[in-house]
Amino acid sequence: MTHKQSLEFKESVRSSLTANASQSWLNSLQLLKITPAKVVIAGIPHKVYLYEIKTNHEKLLTKVLDKLYPEKAPFSEKKFIYKIGSNLKTRKAVQTEFNLNQEQFAAKIDNPELQEKPSSKQPETAVSNSSVNLLDSFIPGKRNLLAIRACKAVVDMPGIAFNPFIIYGESGSGKSHLLEGINNEMQHAIPKKQTVLVSAEDFLNNFVTHLRINKMKDFRDKYRKVDVFLLDDLHALTPSSKCQTELLYTINALRKKKAQIVIACKEPPTQMQSLSAGLCGKLESGLTVDIGMPDNLTKVEILESKAKERAIPLSNELANFIVQHIKGGIGRLEGALIRLGVHASLLNEELTTELAQYALKDWLDNSSQKPDTEKLFSEHYTDETEKKIIRRICVMFQISEDGLRSQSRDRKHIKARQATVFLLKELTSLSLNEIGKIIGRNHSTVHSTLKKVRLRMTEDDFFLKQMKTFQQQIENKPVSSQIPEQKRNFSL
Repeated sequence: MTHKQSLEFKESVRSSLTANASQSWLNSLQLLKITPAKVVIAGIPHKVYLYEIKTNHEKLLTKVLDKLYPEKAPFSEKKFIYKIGSNLKTRKAVQTEFNLNQEQFAAKIDNPELQEKPSSKQPETAVSNSSVNLLDSFIPGKRNLLAIRACKAVVDMPGIAFNPFIIYGESGSGKSHLLEGINNEMQHAIPKKQTVLVSAEDFLNNFVTHLRINKMKDFRDKYRKVDVFLLDDLHALTPSSKCQTELLYTINALRKKKAQIVIACKEPPTQMQSLSAGLCGKLESGLTVDIGMPDNLTKVEILESKAKERAIPLSNELANFIVQHIKGGIGRLEGALIRLGVHASLLNEELTTELAQYALKDWLDNSSQKPDTEKLFSEHYTDETEKKIIRRICVMFQISEDGLRSQSRDRKHIKARQATVFLLKELTSLSLNEIGKIIGRNHSTVHSTLKKVRLRMTEDDFFLKQMKTFQQQIENKPVSSQIPEQKRNFSL
């Protein structure tokens, strides 16, 4: 089938759906092939949607195909084959449109022998065999900016920039993503370099196995002859002093040949119990960076990005609700997103805050279901704080409230709006839509402004101090003189 025929099929299906039917499964659908016995359809965003299509929409697909291709009917007698994703090599599993050789892909589906065989020279990736994470896909925040830039420096100057390079942080902070990003970027930039990405548990198991069968030379060759050595979850080695000693000798051998070493762990080596003094000292000789847990604004961006990958219609307001009321790392938030996606897909329900309160009730904290008296108090507090912020900003920037809401693009008014958006978001429970109404802007403009303010606060000490001073004055707190130091701390 041609790309044009596939688009025609998709649009015919879309126009045949009822007005209230969920269409998120349809955005990336592809009609790949029609034979006398079967129909091959790809581009299913997620396995969750596979069940929905087969159960609720296969009859509709049959009717559309009967109408488009009467010469190949009846389609009710053909077998429908569904494929998740596409063969396009891209950073994301699903895109809105696919530009691909559909006939070649269909031939590979019909004949498994035509599938590309993995190269025998592929490096070991024990942590994730299907990883497509890249450093550019890691969403930066004020707490992980140094870690991201250090990772990029390692890719640009392997074995020279920081060696060994240690990343530590809580579970769900993104350490494994950065390791996989370095591994993938290195393979792409310098294909001839041999890399190995392995979890500490697998490193330990391999050590024990080779030691038992007296094949330690094979073990050492496997890890000491590489150009880049990446180890995840270092704490898994702490029960074995012998394996720690082997890792220390491996690091010495790799550094001697200027091979890059990157290690991820939950806490800095100096705070890890049962870590040998020799290994701890060797790790301390390089760069150790705290990746930090993402702040709420960064979590919202990550959640929206993952929702887009899975074609789940998640609004920014709902993403903010999930982040504010579900505690934990990114993995937990992703689990909540998948659960909402199931409701949107299989039950054909619109994703709202009310649905999230019901579907995620076992995960939400108590603050999402406040008594009416608390809500009234919160609304009163928000209203008073809002007025206080507006008055303070207008005095500080010497503008009127009408000027704040105007379309003026001079520097003074732009900075005043940025400060207003930041303070309203930090000090009130207002949604982005409500903040937008206050300053006469739409939801997307407010969201973009918040991102700009956050980025500027990581780069401009004076602007950071100004924003924090405003915040402390409005909260009636004493103004701190240590603002630049705070900036450096949360950038780490």
